[in-house]
Amino acid sequence: MGRRGCSEGWLMAESKRDQAYRYLRDQIVLCRIKPGEPLDEKRAAQELGFSRMPVREAVNKLAEEHLVSIFPSRGVIVNPISSSDYQEMLDIRLLIEPYLLHRSLPSLDPDDLRAFRVDMVERIEHPDAASDSVGNDFDYRFHMYFAEKSGSRYLISLMNMIMTQSQRIRFFSAVAPQRIVESYREHVAIIDAALAQDEPAVVAAIRAHLDNTREGYSRISHAREDFFRE
Repeated sequence: MGRRGCSEGWLMAESKRDQAYRYLRDQIVLCRIKPGEPLDEKRAAQELGFSRMPVREAVNKLAEEHLVSIFPSRGVIVNPISSSDYQEMLDIRLLIEPYLLHRSLPSLDPDDLRAFRVDMVERIEHPDAASDSVGNDFDYRFHMYFAEKSGSRYLISLMNMIMTQSQRIRFFSAVAPQRIVESYREHVAIIDAALAQDEPAVVAAIRAHLDNTREGYSRISHAREDFFRE
């Protein structure tokens, strides 16, 4: 596992459990700990300078989000990325995201949407310059924005779990660079429909985006079969 890349302000703002959770989540999403590999709690505690307790609490939270599994005899294992799982994940998103958009549409802030749009246009015009981190991931922020505006804590929790799994797959998006720019354009279509308060157009745009996302994930899984299982 790599060394920490977090600021002192971030460290002071969060509990040790939350710090450990974010640190380990980053290691998993970025595949620094690969699918199927053990997560060494003792080593993580040493790297963070913590006792084992906050690390164990963080691991329990990761298990709730299906990022790791805890085995009495084998310890903590990072869950594989399953092709069937991401297919199901996208099926669920196709069911809930139109409803999220229906609930959130009256609460959306046009200034927020315009800011998202400016970001997307910049990425379309300069795709090589765009750079995300796990903590500042546009796709995650964008879709979670609609979830949060829905006002449903259950949907927010579900979307957070799903979008975290999505981040793991998109870590490999460099193998399908054309899909990245396509995705940016699809986000613009969602934004434009939302700015117009045109719910049918928003739903159509999000469905098209998710259908294309499914194809993109399939390309990634075939290109990186060493990281995916059926």
